[in-house]
Amino acid sequence: MTVKEFLKQYGEAERQAERLKKEYQEEVERIGSIKSPTDNDGMPHGTSISKTVELQAIRLAEKAEEYKNAQIYAMKKRQEVFDVIWNVPGVEGQILYERYINLKNWDDVAESVHYSLQHVHRLHGAVLLELQNVIE
Repeated sequence: MTVKEFLKQYGEAERQAERLKKEYQEEVERIGSIKSPTDNDGMPHGTSISKTVELQAIRLAEKAEEYKNAQIYAMKKRQEVFDVIWNVPGVEGQILYERYINLKNWDDVAESVHYSLQHVHRLHGAVLLELQNVIE
């Protein structure tokens, strides 16, 4: 694994957790849109709705578990990446932190360290070469 792949693990895990969160929220909305069997005339009309609700509740619980596990995984990856970045001194460490922990785009990274975009890319490349030995 290259150092860049290692550093990107947190961002990828965070995006996966966000996708699962969205799926969970959509499932909650679907369940909320199910009509009660007594909505039309106040009288119950069979039990088929309970099967649907039961299946949806099971799916919702599964989505919640997936989301929770994805959050935990993302937190672990964040800590692993942070532990490596923490040992990088100076502006190089700040560049890595902004890019791989705060998940900023390159323009925002350059702005936060008050360097040109080109210089940020040069520093980033140099520090990646140095870190490759640490990761291995």
